[in-house]
Amino acid sequence: MGEKKVSVVVATYNQEKYIRHTLESIFSQKINFEMEVIVGDDCSTDGNANIIREFAEKYPDIMVPVIREKNLGMYGNEADLLTRVHGEYVAFVEGDDYWIDDNKLQKQVEFMDSHPDCVACFGLCQIVNENEERQIEAEKYTNYKKEAGEYTIKDYEKYIFPGQTATSMYRKSAYGKILAKVKGSEFEPRKMLDVIQILCMLSVGKIYTLGEYFAAYRYMMNTDSGSWSSQNDSYNKINLFKYLDGMKEMERLAAFLGLELNFDNIRLYELNKLEDSAACFEKKDYSDIYNRLLQDSFDKNNLKKTHIKRVIKRAVKGIARNVLKVFKLR
Repeated sequence: MGEKKVSVVVATYNQEKYIRHTLESIFSQKINFEMEVIVGDDCSTDGNANIIREFAEKYPDIMVPVIREKNLGMYGNEADLLTRVHGEYVAFVEGDDYWIDDNKLQKQVEFMDSHPDCVACFGLCQIVNENEERQIEAEKYTNYKKEAGEYTIKDYEKYIFPGQTATSMYRKSAYGKILAKVKGSEFEPRKMLDVIQILCMLSVGKIYTLGEYFAAYRYMMNTDSGSWSSQNDSYNKINLFKYLDGMKEMERLAAFLGLELNFDNIRLYELNKLEDSAACFEKKDYSDIYNRLLQDSFDKNNLKKTHIKRVIKRAVKGIARNVLKVFKLR
């Protein structure tokens, strides 16, 4: 076993139907360097762990299976796996996604090696359903950067991200710089994953999107699938508050890291979405959501003005509908 250039991290739970394809896509990579594959099964109740053991036996010098007896949750599982990496670079892929380019790792390593100021790079991803059928229409509406180039805090402010998790590669040394920055703060390093990880990386170096398709992201709404999207993409008060909590946390973290971040444009978008869907909410829930948006906003007056305009517009439409009903009854 030589020195590892890349550590591939796979966090998985109850993904027996998909994990085999995920692992096959990793071991089919054409590379001229050493890699390790660290797979963490978070105490699955299906046959997920057995498939992981099967691959570990087949690739004993490459794969490191971490079969847990106690569930740590998504963040706990991935954070622990990250402490086990030895590679110069770290690539992530979740247990229901897979790579579609056998040269994915090689291309990213060559880019990172030639750009020492780059702390992370991403690619494009296809969206597929449970049967791996591509959902081209859905890809148009993803909040991932769709063209090659440098990714900046202004992209982040628009809630656009450099790429989906399965397309990522990070420089391991950047994690040390981030931890030094947040040491002694209120921020929990264990939770600095996914989009929070991207924000932290922006504070220590440059991020690029390479503009090539590297991965397929399974988007499934079946709650038994074990996928993130099935549990977090419904439009309701609980998920919306989670979303708003996340934005506020990002703003606080950005300020601590010396970055300017303001999500007020996103809050205005959510206000308009709330007004468009007002009939779907109980009055109390509607009021709670509006007050939360107002509380979080930097420019509260602008949000209030937008809210008043939308309420008046909704009232006028209601009056017009009632008038039409009266004329129809005559």
